[in-house]
Amino acid sequence: MGWNRRWWPIGATSEREATREQCLVATPRGSSYRTRIVAIRQSVGQGLSSEECTTTLSIKRVPLKAAILLLIFAFGSFTVSGSVLPFTISEARKTTGTFLLTTSPSGVTLPQGANATSTVSIISIQGYSGTVSLAAQFNAGNMSISFNPTGISVQAGGTATSAMTVAAAKNASIGTYSIIVTGTSAVGRRVVSSSAMFTVTVNPLADFGLYAYPYTINVVAGMTNSTSIVLSSNNGFAGSVTLSATIPFGFLGVMGGQNPVSVSAVARTYTSLQVSATGSTLLGRYNITITGASGTVSHSCILTVNVVDPVPESLTLTGSALLSPTGMTLSLRNDGNTPITLESYTVTDVSGDQWILANWTGPTMLPGTTTAAVIFIGTSCETCTYSGVFGLFQQFVPGHIYTITVTTKLHNQFMFTVTA
Repeated sequence: MGWNRRWWPIGATSEREATREQCLVATPRGSSYRTRIVAIRQSVGQGLSSEECTTTLSIKRVPLKAAILLLIFAFGSFTVSGSVLPFTISEARKTTGTFLLTTSPSGVTLPQGANATSTVSIISIQGYSGTVSLAAQFNAGNMSISFNPTGISVQAGGTATSAMTVAAAKNASIGTYSIIVTGTSAVGRRVVSSSAMFTVTVNPLADFGLYAYPYTINVVAGMTNSTSIVLSSNNGFAGSVTLSATIPFGFLGVMGGQNPVSVSAVARTYTSLQVSATGSTLLGRYNITITGASGTVSHSCILTVNVVDPVPESLTLTGSALLSPTGMTLSLRNDGNTPITLESYTVTDVSGDQWILANWTGPTMLPGTTTAAVIFIGTSCETCTYSGVFGLFQQFVPGHIYTITVTTKLHNQFMFTVTA
């Protein structure tokens, strides 16, 4: 009879031992696989062949938490006894890209006490989208910077803007300053930023000067006097100035000239102001406040008005000069406290012959001033009338003496003796 012989490995005394050896050989060694003891138990208890042992036991050990996470990742959720585990894993979208910050214009020039604006633009690059926070860094004193809005939302591939306002105080230091404008945003787990340099030049405040000349006038009760209001440009000021006057109670009146006044950057500008007092105005000193305003800038000056009691007109001859055989100049000083206007004159020679100009438009002399009055006779005065010996007094003769009488608007007469 034939033998059904089985060959066991060298050292194995039975089939069971042979199976054990084969499992040991088929089981990979290492800390990440089940131990050989487990493989032996399965071989002996279940009668597995070496091939079955190898297939069953060649599974790498995986921690429990990691295995659950892998299952959730594969199926979206994992159910135990009808309940969904309290965590899921979804596909994460990474925020990518960055942005560029620009300013337009890249610098401004402004005077003290003024403000200027610039547009800050945020440009999306490489698909960036998100919110950018704006800030400015500078060391200039008495200057402020604000953004509207301070946070800009930018869409992917788009551009968003914010208005930046730079304000310089009236006492801001003169000079040029560099300001760093920065935008910052969180992109995923990192923070990205972009900056731009912005230049601010602060110039002296453009302004104007205001004063009255003369700043003190006398006004006779019942009469009018005037002064000039002078405006000048400072630091290149050019614009319109509106004038106003604050008058104390006491029957004083004012009437101005041109208003508002256009002030040039290269020349002074003048306008007049008339002040009148009635016969009921109390005698004394009054202060009138004159104010000029242009935008937020305003200045004031004080005009002092002395209301005085009228006194008789007084004229003094301070000199004379012969202009021509038919013309002579008189230098007259007003010694009174009211303006004097001359309306007529008479020239008489030693023989009593006269030249008379009844409708003379003579000069007006302010109190305390000396004014030239020109007297014509003969052929130089077509509207004059002659009284006396015909043809005897036709011109001034050098060395001869003449009497000249002038009459004022108030019908007061002043007589002067002159030598030609």
